[in-house]
Amino acid sequence: MLATAVCAALALSSAAARAQGLSPVETDSLWRGETVARTREIQHEGRHYVGGVTYTIVNAPAADVTALLDDVRTWRRFVPKTREARLVGPAGDNSLVEVTQGSALFKVAYTLRVRRDGNVLRFWVDPSRPHDIEDAWGFFRAEPMPNGQTLVTYGVLIDIGSGLIRDMFERRVRDLALEVPDNLRALTLQGVARGERALR
Repeated sequence: MLATAVCAALALSSAAARAQGLSPVETDSLWRGETVARTREIQHEGRHYVGGVTYTIVNAPAADVTALLDDVRTWRRFVPKTREARLVGPAGDNSLVEVTQGSALFKVAYTLRVRRDGNVLRFWVDPSRPHDIEDAWGFFRAEPMPNGQTLVTYGVLIDIGSGLIRDMFERRVRDLALEVPDNLRALTLQGVARGERALR
């Protein structure tokens, strides 16, 4: 598992490091309020991961963004198809979060280990606990911008399993996972709107 986690970390970190190397078209898209997504697909030790790295500018301070990420009760509001996210306790320097996702046709449950290091929140599937997907790993990075906005970098790699499940759901799972930044941005905008209404 360690080798897999290291591989995932390197795959996503190398992509995230290219944020400063966004193309002019991508930079224009970012400043227009769009999410820039770079999909990833890797094969490692018999496992097949899909996902990617995204960049989004959020109209809220970094502290507000990280507060949303830290509160697992809000995950249902920006992580697609999440039926439940529940903090179940600490595990050393990490937190354990039980997640249930899906629909009537396809439902999975697993436990994530979550760690916050400054403005970066990392998560990965705990293989020692029951998990209906093979593996997943990812991170959020919230970087303050001078105008009170936040650049959110989000990366995720998921191995949902093999066979019919992969054939039927892998692309859809990847596409849904990459919607997270747009949903997070919408959620922060709702918070800003509520705050403005409260001042009136």
